[in-house]
Amino acid sequence: MHRALVVSEILLEIFAYLDPTRLLSWRSKRCLPLAALARTCKTFHEPAMDLLWADVDGMEPLLGCVPRLHPLIYRLGIKCCSGWSQGVESLSEHESRQFLRHAARVRSISRTYDDGYFHLLTVLRIETCVFPKLRVLDWSNSRDTSLLHLFMSPTLRHCALPIFHSDLKSIPTCCPLLENLSILTPAAHTSDELSLLSDIIRSCKWLVELRCPHLDFAAWKHLSNLPTLLTVKIYERDIHPMDWDHLYSAHFFNLTTLTFCVNTSTDVITVMQHSEFPSLKEFKMMVNELPCTGAEQLFHALSLCKACKTLQRIEILSYDEGGEDLPWTTVRYLFSFPQLRTMRLSYPIYLDNDLLLEAMSSWPHIRHLELENPLPTVTFRGLCAALRICPHLHTLLLSVDAVNIDIGSEVESIQHTSLRIWDVDHSYVEDPGSVARIIFSMFPSIDHIDYDSDNRHLWHEVDTNLDEFAARRSLITEAAAATT
Repeated sequence: MHRALVVSEILLEIFAYLDPTRLLSWRSKRCLPLAALARTCKTFHEPAMDLLWADVDGMEPLLGCVPRLHPLIYRLGIKCCSGWSQGVESLSEHESRQFLRHAARVRSISRTYDDGYFHLLTVLRIETCVFPKLRVLDWSNSRDTSLLHLFMSPTLRHCALPIFHSDLKSIPTCCPLLENLSILTPAAHTSDELSLLSDIIRSCKWLVELRCPHLDFAAWKHLSNLPTLLTVKIYERDIHPMDWDHLYSAHFFNLTTLTFCVNTSTDVITVMQHSEFPSLKEFKMMVNELPCTGAEQLFHALSLCKACKTLQRIEILSYDEGGEDLPWTTVRYLFSFPQLRTMRLSYPIYLDNDLLLEAMSSWPHIRHLELENPLPTVTFRGLCAALRICPHLHTLLLSVDAVNIDIGSEVESIQHTSLRIWDVDHSYVEDPGSVARIIFSMFPSIDHIDYDSDNRHLWHEVDTNLDEFAARRSLITEAAAATT
C-alpha cells in the first residue's frame, strides 16, 4: 500500500505546477497566481511564499522589503535602473531584519551588474549566513566579492563567480556539498593565487562540474580521483608553465566532457598524454596557436586516451595554424573514434575524394562535420560516394569543386535526405543553374547554401534556383494531393 499524503504535501504538489520558473511568461505575470494564493489563507501562505521567493534576481527584491527603500527601487510600480542607491544610508538593525524577512526562503540568486547597494548591507555581521537554504549562486556579473560570505550556505550546490580572490578560500568549508564551481576570471595571475586555487579545488570532494583557470599538477591529480566529476572546462589565456616533474597516469573514470580554451597547446598535450578518459564523450579545444607538430602530438595523445569507444564530439579550433596544411597522416589519428557524431576541425587540410571516403568510412554515425579544405578538390561524385556511408549527416562545412562538374543531376546522384545545412566555404561556381539542380537532386532537404566566397553573386544565384525548384516541387505535391 502507498502512504497517504497529508494536506501540506498535497499543497506542495499542486503549487509546484505554479512554480514561476516553469511558466513561459514574464516573471511578474508568472508570480501573480502564487501571490494571490499567498493572500488567500494561512494554509496557502507558506508554500506559496516559498515558491515566490525561491528564485531571486539580484538583491533588489529583498531590499524592497525595507519600507524606506521600496519607493526608491520601485518608482510608480516599475523597477528602477541602477544607481538608485547612491547617497542612501546603510540599513539599520531593524531594517536588516526586514531585509532578511524572506531570505530563508531563497534557493537561487542571480546577480545583476549593479554593486552600488553593497554599502547598504554593512550592518550584517561577517559570520552571518543570510541564505541558509541557498542552492544556486550566480555571481558572474559582479567583480566585488566583499560580501561573498553572506551567501556561503552549507546547502550550496552551484556557484558561479567572476574573479579569483582570496575570499574564495572559505568555499570548501562553508559549502561542503558543492557540485558545480565556475570561476570565470581569465587567470590566477600569481603563484600564490595559483596555489590557493589548487587548495580550493582539492578541498571540494563532490564536484560534478568545474570551470576555472589554469590548474597545477596537484589539482589535476585530485580531480582524477573524484568519481562524481563529469565536466571540466579550463579557460586560460595567460601562460603558466606547469611542473610535470612528477608525471603519473591519471584515470578520469567518469569524466564525459573536457574543454580547454588556451593560448598554447603544450599543457593540454601533456595532460592528454598522461591521462585516461574511458567515459569521455566530448573533447573541445579553442587555442590561439597550434602548429602542425602540436596538432600531431595532440591527435596522437587523443587517440591513446582510452576514449575510442565513447568519444562522440571533437572540436579543435585554432586561430593561428602557422600557415601550414595539416598532413593527412595526422588526421588519421582521429579515425580511432567510430562513435563520432560531431567533428569540427578549423585547420587547413588537403582533401580529395579518396581521403574524404576514408574519413567517412571511419565515422559512419557522423551528424555534424566541418573540415577546412582551402583547395576545393573534392568533386560532387566523390561527395556522393562518401555520403552513402553516412546517412545521418545533418550539417556539413566542406569546399567542393563546383566548376569541374563530374556527375549528372538526375542519373548518377543519390538522394541524401538527412543533410539540411551545407557551408561550401570558399568554393567557386561557374554554372549556378547546373549546380543548383545537382544540389536539389542530391540533397532535397537543403533550401539554401551557406558560403564565404569571392563570387558571392553566383552562389546567390544557386540559392535563387533552389528556391524556384522548391516552389515548383511544392506545387506538384499539392496538385497530386488534390487529385487523390
